[in-house]
Amino acid sequence: MHKILVVEDEHTLRYFLRLRLQEDGYQVIEAADGREAMGLITQDHFDVALVDLRLADGMDGLDIMRHLRQHEPQTSVIILTGNATVNSAIEALRQGAHDYLIKPCDTTELLTSVADAIAQQATEPNTLNHSSEILAVRDLRINKASRQVTRAGEVINLTPTEFDILNTLMAQPDTAISSIKLVKIVRGYEATEADARAIARVHIHRLRHKLEIDPADPKYIMTIAGGRYLLQS
Repeated sequence: MHKILVVEDEHTLRYFLRLRLQEDGYQVIEAADGREAMGLITQDHFDVALVDLRLADGMDGLDIMRHLRQHEPQTSVIILTGNATVNSAIEALRQGAHDYLIKPCDTTELLTSVADAIAQQATEPNTLNHSSEILAVRDLRINKASRQVTRAGEVINLTPTEFDILNTLMAQPDTAISSIKLVKIVRGYEATEADARAIARVHIHRLRHKLEIDPADPKYIMTIAGGRYLLQS
């Protein structure tokens, strides 16, 4: 059973996170503040840590993430943040966080992000095609070495999973890729069609909100019948 550490000082949200994760089959350990979290990290192993960026005891979620990197580097970190601290959450991604979720958390996004983090740990590092370090389609550009994405020269901050999905689509422009194949390529396991469509739908939705001028009228990532997606050149 995978073990999840939840570091959140809001009792109601912490209870909600524990309940939903336990319902999905995870073992959950809670910490109400940063100091309690630090103690738990030195005593136990966790597959994933959900860490609030701002804690009542004055500790920073980034401090906890750095502590994890020193003591439990294999633990994937998902940052919990309010809208006012999104820039700090993006900084956490640069420092190695797997993802960030804006509170209050959407249940589907929460479970998808945790499952993706665990799946990524089991994925071989060379799953993706690294034949070219630079990909360019229209005004989108990916640097695989630095994992940087730009649109018309402007840096677009993506989570690791979002980056891998975009990388896969850009490597085969104008080619419709099924949700099952997309999840298989970027995560290394074959999900059921229903699960794959749910996982892909969440991440494509978030990608569009970062890439598209008008996410409701996408010009880059197109949805094709049958739960498939393509990047239009």
